[in-house]
Amino acid sequence: MKSVNIIIRLAWRNVWRNLRRTVLTLLTIMVGCAMIIFINAMGKGGHDQMIEDSVAMNTGHLQIHEKGFWDNLTIDYAFQPSPELIRGLEDNKRISGYTERIIAGGLLYFNDRTRGALIQGIDPEREKRVGNLHQKIVPGGRYLNQDDSMQVVVGSTLAKNMGAEVNDTISMISQGFDGSVAADKFTIVGIFQSGNPEYDRELVLMPLSQAESTFTMMGYIHSIVIRLDDPSFLTEVKKEITSMVSMNRAELEVMGWDELMPELVQFIIMDDIGGYIFDFILFLVVAFGILNTIQMAVFERTREFGVMLSIGTRPLRIASMILMESVFITMIGIALGIALGTGISVYFQFNPIDYSRFSEEIAVWGFSTTVYPARVTPLNISVTSALTFLLAIIFSVFPAKRASKLDPVKAIRKL
Repeated sequence: MKSVNIIIRLAWRNVWRNLRRTVLTLLTIMVGCAMIIFINAMGKGGHDQMIEDSVAMNTGHLQIHEKGFWDNLTIDYAFQPSPELIRGLEDNKRISGYTERIIAGGLLYFNDRTRGALIQGIDPEREKRVGNLHQKIVPGGRYLNQDDSMQVVVGSTLAKNMGAEVNDTISMISQGFDGSVAADKFTIVGIFQSGNPEYDRELVLMPLSQAESTFTMMGYIHSIVIRLDDPSFLTEVKKEITSMVSMNRAELEVMGWDELMPELVQFIIMDDIGGYIFDFILFLVVAFGILNTIQMAVFERTREFGVMLSIGTRPLRIASMILMESVFITMIGIALGIALGTGISVYFQFNPIDYSRFSEEIAVWGFSTTVYPARVTPLNISVTSALTFLLAIIFSVFPAKRASKLDPVKAIRKL
């Protein structure tokens, strides 16, 4: 223990022998760790916000529908939810809301203009607990009410392409669930601008009760959309609902947002890969900075190590002392980096980067997210710290090994 204490004391003193070099190394480690933590925090926060915006728009965290419905989106894939299934959704404390929907394709006609549309029958009140399209209504219009029947809300691009405005009456023709012709006239009471080009271009919302009558659904629906209190419970809740569904209707399936929006998942994966590459570069910068510091220290103290070896100091103790110096520098740098990186991340968590002025350009790429907050996590901090420390020790082994294998006579004679 006495020899260990001596090595620690010598290593601590040696760290501060060349203050300028030590400070520069600390700055390299601190800035590197801080940048890695901040970049990962921005990536995590941005991705979470994109998922939340996409889920809250219309998709929900989970959907229950008949197998094949999501691939085809035709009126034929409908089912009648069992009372047991509805009771299970009501009793699940992790579900913040759910709503039933009727979905059908149709053709809209107004002033000699026709446009294809995706018509969605919704319960206006339940829908507010699942999506946020009710918050996207353009001034001058309104969202659907429970008492509405022949009223609809349409996307802004769809309304513009048809030349229709609030209070205009449009005609709709489609196919009923029983094979009959579904045709009605509806009054536009609101126009929404979601920021999602697909929704704004083709989505039409009508009351669920009217959709059931118009499309002759006879008690059938096309999907149940579910919103969770905490997205981290997605896998667990999906298993619970799948178990309930399989007990009642084998032809039904439960899909999570990651299956409903695979393009978003692919974007996040690609963005993560780019982030990992940048992290790797920063880790190497930090590691080589430490290597340079320890290597220079060994070169400058060659005669010192030669004297120590000549008086009987074991090579292992010299290597241990050099590694301990690396440990001290790295731990101080990591601590400072964690403080700086976490501080910056917390600031941008409460003051997110706002790209609202570029919302139209962003919408072209199919995204509605314009506000990107940071979100620092314990995993981010721990992984960054562990990898930085590991790389520092690995890169310090080479100069430490070199110092321990010096020839005492040649080392003492070195100028």
